[in-house]
Amino acid sequence: MSRTASEGWGSISLHARRRLFALVAVAAAVVAVIVLAVGNLPCEFPGGDSCPPTDDAAQIIPAGALAYVHANLDPDTEQYEVAAATVAQVPLFTQQLTARAAALLPSPAGPAPKFARDIAPWFGGEIALAMLPGPGDVDQRVVALEVGDSEGASEYAAAVATGQPTAQEYRGFEVMVDERRVASVEIGGFLVIGARAAVREVIETASGDPDAPPIGGDGLADEVRDQLPDHRLAEAYVSGEGAATLLEGSGGAFGALSAFVVPGATRGAAAALAFSDGALELSVRSAFDPERERRSPGLFAAFEEFEPQLAERLSPEALAYLGLGAPGRTLRTLIARAAAEAPGIAARFDDLVKALEKQQAVDLEADLLDSLGDEAALAIEPPAGAAGLPGVTGVPYLQFIASGVDEDATRRALAGLQAPIAKAAGPANLKAPAFSEQGVGGASVRSLRISPVIELAYAVFDGLVVIATDPAGIAEVASDKGGLDESGAYQQATDGFADDPSLIAFFNLRRLLAQGFAIGLAEVPAFNTFADDLRHLEALGLEVRASDDSLATDARLLFGEPDAKQPAGLAPSAD
Repeated sequence: MSRTASEGWGSISLHARRRLFALVAVAAAVVAVIVLAVGNLPCEFPGGDSCPPTDDAAQIIPAGALAYVHANLDPDTEQYEVAAATVAQVPLFTQQLTARAAALLPSPAGPAPKFARDIAPWFGGEIALAMLPGPGDVDQRVVALEVGDSEGASEYAAAVATGQPTAQEYRGFEVMVDERRVASVEIGGFLVIGARAAVREVIETASGDPDAPPIGGDGLADEVRDQLPDHRLAEAYVSGEGAATLLEGSGGAFGALSAFVVPGATRGAAAALAFSDGALELSVRSAFDPERERRSPGLFAAFEEFEPQLAERLSPEALAYLGLGAPGRTLRTLIARAAAEAPGIAARFDDLVKALEKQQAVDLEADLLDSLGDEAALAIEPPAGAAGLPGVTGVPYLQFIASGVDEDATRRALAGLQAPIAKAAGPANLKAPAFSEQGVGGASVRSLRISPVIELAYAVFDGLVVIATDPAGIAEVASDKGGLDESGAYQQATDGFADDPSLIAFFNLRRLLAQGFAIGLAEVPAFNTFADDLRHLEALGLEVRASDDSLATDARLLFGEPDAKQPAGLAPSAD
């Protein structure tokens, strides 16, 4: 018996519970890194489109759950086979994540169970975790493991108990309760372990109590979960109350996750994790109350729908790309929001605006933002002539493009900024350097040398404004020989994305990592440790679609075989 495991299980503080369950929600999907993938016609037919994973656990978990996570880990499914083949390419990451996920389950051998030894022999395939609201401000967690062998499940439950558990009857079911009031019961084909009050709620739901309906069939939960792709191996759902409790105000990775949920306004949110051939896909859907969202808007409320077209003007070797619509209005909205949420940052921006006005240079908002057109792209490009190839040294440059601009207004605004920028870039007490003018790729380019590796340049032509930290960025666009949208990595990473997103992003991870290792990333021990895994990462695509009452996010991470030639400085392969 493991007293340590059960004590940790039953005595978690409220603050720790909230943070831990947020981790559970992600980690449970990661437990599915022992997982799954799909097919392509209606799911009822052999070889057809994949259906959502079988979810019998949803019939025993109460509809009032703050959060619910489910995965089907049946090794006989196609999803398990495809996922296993995919994550085999990144074994070190997989080992780290599955170990963290497994540590969240009660174990007879300490805080980290051995799945193959402790659970697999009696496990039936489904796993679910839920957080139920408890008395006062206490949240209660339960885990449900599908039972394939009842005797083995009973032995496991006894092994994780603290002290000598006692049998208590509740609604005709025998519940084993240990010294820490952690209970276990086999019901509805599952072994359920958790706080005694939470286990009793599960029994009420599984018994068909009309006052305790299951989360499977709950109108709101089904509404949000039905928006997820059927192509999935695991999913998570969080109620409006659960999002506010578990995500709002949380820091780190979960603070970033909250941007895709809008915890202060959501009625319910769900996420799905899926594997297809050589790719991991994550989808997040949040349905929110428009009135609450207006009072407390999420980050992406500032972004408008647009039709991405500027990717075709970027080079096929671009390391990263971020696209958005109506850049002037978007930036104005973000600035206004910063004034309310981050007064310090807003004050510094106001100081800059006033200083420029005092110099009679330019009104940033009226003269520049209003002229930026209907679409913008921010990109990171490889060093000029390097094409992002492994082993090539140099510094990547930044590139900003906006289309549909008011050319005359944009030229005046940027010309007004030249003197203040030159003054800021020049050494103190010396005459400020001046912008020079040259022809690049048929465009009139104004540029200023900022440092040995940065030459700030801009040009306005063909309804575009292009700003880059290397004149090569303007030459690339002026030549009209782009084609990021035609590159294989971009097409695979964004395949199936909407035609009118609110935001779209692409990262060529292979080229980014090659550049990173070429300039010394291998000297960072943490990166070098995972070098072999990192070499299998190809690209990442991301899109966000915001509407008046919902937010949808899709991301796709591509894996592949590494180049025959390793990036300079990369640790030797373990093979």
